[in-house]
Parts: sequence; structure tokens; C-alpha cells
Amino acid sequence: MCFPITSKGFTLIELTVVIAIILLIAVVSLVSFTGSRNTRNLVNAGQQILSILQLAQSKSLAGEDNTTWGVHLDTAQIVLFKGSSFAGATTTTVYSLPSGIEIANISISGSSSDVVFKKITGEALQSGTFELSAAASPLTVFSITVDASGKVYQTGTAPVPAGTRILDMRHRLFTLGWSIKTATTLTLRFSDPPNPDTVQNITMSSYFDAGKTKFEWSGTSTIGGRPQELRIHTTALTDDGTSLSVDRDCRKNSKKLKITIDTKDIATYEADCQTITVEAFGGTMGEL
Repeated sequence: MCFPITSKGFTLIELTVVIAIILLIAVVSLVSFTGSRNTRNLVNAGQQILSILQLAQSKSLAGEDNTTWGVHLDTAQIVLFKGSSFAGATTTTVYSLPSGIEIANISISGSSSDVVFKKITGEALQSGTFELSAAASPLTVFSITVDASGKVYQTGTAPVPAGTRILDMRHRLFTLGWSIKTATTLTLRFSDPPNPDTVQNITMSSYFDAGKTKFEWSGTSTIGGRPQELRIHTTALTDDGTSLSVDRDCRKNSKKLKITIDTKDIATYEADCQTITVEAFGGTMGEL
């Protein structure tokens, strides 16, 4: 007995439905990828601006070049400048924002686009808020606040991309209650388990000014193949006391660190960038 041979292929309608589904999946994947990239660019740009604002404050605190320092806000860039205003600045450094990221809704006191920090105290002469937004995702913003005290921080709701390290700008001021004027050795002890600790001894005499009214050191140490960047300096130094600032940005530091001056332990920074222990000779710790 012979049975008829039948064959069944895809109809035009079925092919059309399959192609439509494939195109839909591709579009959804592209939108998801683009949104993730925009969010990452937005967060990175926001953290960079926070870092530059804190750099301007740090320069003012140190009285660098005996003047104030500030940041000028523009739509597609920010500018670090030396002086009391951007208009009269003699030294500027321009930082361009990533494509598609812009600064908007600037609400700084005095209708200004400048934020200038006072010498010695680090207080902000202009305070307020502004936002970073992604042109492709206008509902996603990274809001930044500048307090009159000089503190700068994120106040928005921009999500942190998965898999990124928490970036914590750790500018801490230690009021020691004793003077480092006669100190000779700054010791940095880095922990990198299971490897032995790495100890870096720094001869301090090279980093005081002529009258020993200021100490300023910065440097990079490579621990476990990763660079660790630090800045340690005074904001005030007398015969009886020291205000010691430690700048440790977690984008550039990932190892546990103990800071000691002439066998006097000042502070221990944990690798998580969230925990700082004030040691026996560290006095009191505050934020800049």
C-alpha cells in the first residue's frame, strides 16, 4: 500500500511572525544595552565631578598658590580654576563630559555657575544644587549638592551599575592635638593578604615648607599589582597642634592601610573604603 507523501513548510504568515519576534528581541536587547551604557556614563561623570569639586576644596584648604580655587559648571564640561571667579581665572583645567551627558538645572546661590571654596576653612562661597542628565534617558539624573560648609555629595537617584566598586571620596581631617613639626618618618603599611604587608617609610623633611608651617606629600605605591594613590598634607600646623588631611579616593585605593608618624599610629583604613579606625594618636576625625 502506498501512502501519499506530504510536506509542510512555513507559511508566509508564520515566517513574518518569527521575523517580527526576532526583531523585537533585538530591539529590546539594544535598548537595555544602551540604557545600561548611559547609566554607567552618567554615574562615572557624576563621580568625576564630585572628585573635581573636592580637589578644588583641597587646594583651597591647603592655600595652594596663596589663593582660592573653584569649579565652573557648563553644559558639556566643568572647569577647575584658580582665583576668586572663573571670569578672572589665571589657571584653568577643562574636563569634558561624556557624549550625551550634560549639566542642567543649576541652582547655585547668586545665580552663579561657579563654586569657589575659601582658603583654610574650605567653606563654599556659593552653595546649591545641580544635575547631570543623560540625553537619551532624561528621567535618569545624578543630582549634586554643595553645602555652605563645603561638603559636596550626591543627592540624586541615579542607580549604580551592577558590578562596579563603590566610589567613596574619603577626604578626612585628623585634629591630632600634637605637632608633627619635629617628626621624621611617615610610615604607610599596606595589607594584601595572603602576601606579607608592604611597608613604605617616607622621610618627612623633604615635604615641609621652609618655616615648617605646612607639610605636603603625595605619591603612588603599587601593592599586589594595583596602584594606591594618596595625598597626606596639613591644613594647619603649629608648635602645639596639627590638622592632618588624608585624601584617599577608592577609585585609586583598594588595600587596607595603616598610617603612622614616628611610631605614633594615626589611622587605619579598611580595604572596603567604608571603615576608618582612629588610632591612639589620631586625635579626632572629621570630614572636609
